Amino acid sequence: MYYIIAILVLVLAIAFYFKSKRTSGVQTANANNSVIFIVGDKNAGKTSLLYCLSNQNSSIQTTNSIEPNQTELAKPNNQSVIVVDVPGNNYQKEQFLNKIQEAKKIILVTDSSETSQIGATAAILYNILISIPFQKSKIPLLIVLNKQDKEKAYKAPDFEMFLSREIEKIKKSRKAVQEQRENTNDRIRFQENQFDINEYPTIKIVEQSVKDCNIQEVQKFIFN
Repeated sequence: MYYIIAILVLVLAIAFYFKSKRTSGVQTANANNSVIFIVGDKNAGKTSLLYCLSNQNSSIQTTNSIEPNQTELAKPNNQSVIVVDVPGNNYQKEQFLNKIQEAKKIILVTDSSETSQIGATAAILYNILISIPFQKSKIPLLIVLNKQDKEKAYKAPDFEMFLSREIEKIKKSRKAVQEQRENTNDRIRFQENQFDINEYPTIKIVEQSVKDCNIQEVQKFIFN
């Protein structure tokens, strides 16, 4: 009886070993690929943008994603890039920040027809800017002012003004709150001058609409 149990344990151990080897191989392969993260608040149009990049119809009715979606795009130089659509819920946004070191580039999407979304967009951008990987690697970041087809959509100059105001609010709140774990990488909150996104050369703002897959600037950012 003990002999049979010992054999079963040995077989299970061997099976687990080979399964672990296969899993680690997949993880290594993914880690070696270029990853572009699409982030933003809920209903910004991230999943619709992913559909456009995948040559699917952006007019497909989408719902708020719970888990990340991803697609693999072929680049002109025969290389591939993985594009990951990060859901807008707080948990997934936190998971993205934990994996930001894997990012080759970042696309931050916001609904330009809703000024109420600028606060959430500013919070995401702020957390990206104070992350160590972004500061060290100077990760290229594209801010997409989506839904430009809508009548009340604001343009880039207005967005920069709104964004600066929201970042200043975050700076003040973070100065006022005594955090238990001080973030020594957060240099923004100690800056006396008003936040100016033009001081970040790796950040670009574009006006686009995924409604008709009018995403030329996004494609240029990904493939260049």
